[in-house]
Amino acid sequence: MAAPLVMDPTKTPCGAITMAYQDYFFLERWVNYYGAQFGRQNLFVLSHGNDPEHRRIAAGANVVHVPRDPTLWRFDRRRWWLMTHFSAGMLRYFNWLIVSDVDEVVIVDPAVAPDLGSYLARYDNPKTAPKSICPLGIELIHNPEAEPEPIEAGLPILSRRRVFRANANYSKPCIIRKDAGFTIGGHANDHQPRYLDPHLYLLHMRFFDHDRTVERLGGRKVLREVITGDRPAEEASQAWSKDLETYLRLSKGVAVREDVELADFRQKMIDGQQALHDGKILFFGGGRTKELYRLPDRFAQVF
Repeated sequence: MAAPLVMDPTKTPCGAITMAYQDYFFLERWVNYYGAQFGRQNLFVLSHGNDPEHRRIAAGANVVHVPRDPTLWRFDRRRWWLMTHFSAGMLRYFNWLIVSDVDEVVIVDPAVAPDLGSYLARYDNPKTAPKSICPLGIELIHNPEAEPEPIEAGLPILSRRRVFRANANYSKPCIIRKDAGFTIGGHANDHQPRYLDPHLYLLHMRFFDHDRTVERLGGRKVLREVITGDRPAEEASQAWSKDLETYLRLSKGVAVREDVELADFRQKMIDGQQALHDGKILFFGGGRTKELYRLPDRFAQVF
């Protein structure tokens, strides 16, 4: 008797979940992108504070009201507990779910597949298909001198921004087909072993545009100063200041070459894996690439 397929015909093939507070620029692009991939009816936006602008931007998607505690007590712990359990419930109706922050999107190499749904459908053997899939994390880094053209509405971001560094910390196990207990930030979950997909990439856009990055990180520094329960406000404020300093340093760099496979870095990630939390959680090694790279031109229209 043939083994059952991973893709359960009683379930919807793919969906995506995020949580947002304001972040209108990123939410619009998140919804437009995944709406084209999976259909807006299969998207779930957890609106922190029940923002009416979220409902306008995400019209046709499922917008869920999440009350906003003005003290933001244990904010990240609460958020990822919610993302963990909300996704677990929705996996009763979806074969695959992407669970991520609103400034992150998963893309597939267009030389390999035309869209995410058709690519994920290739994982059709329940004996070999991973419970979670980790795309390679790449952080777009904007050097205004190297990429002077502005981001414009209606144009793909990757048509203007393709310089990046690879980052093991952002190679998140964000594509799941089984219930997953996520760590804070979604950087890991309790599925083992970790599987790094060869053709999927998680675009992280915190540094993708100079002006937006400076404005956003400045605002988040103020926001973090009122968060309590996870770490002291002073320490959190210092962390966001460090992020801004990191970006300003990286923004002066130039790509050493056009590349996306980064075989040596991928191997470092796998070889350097560490088991934490009594061996229950695996984290990739490898850190971040010291050099910047450029995505090939074939990615220009992907996102």
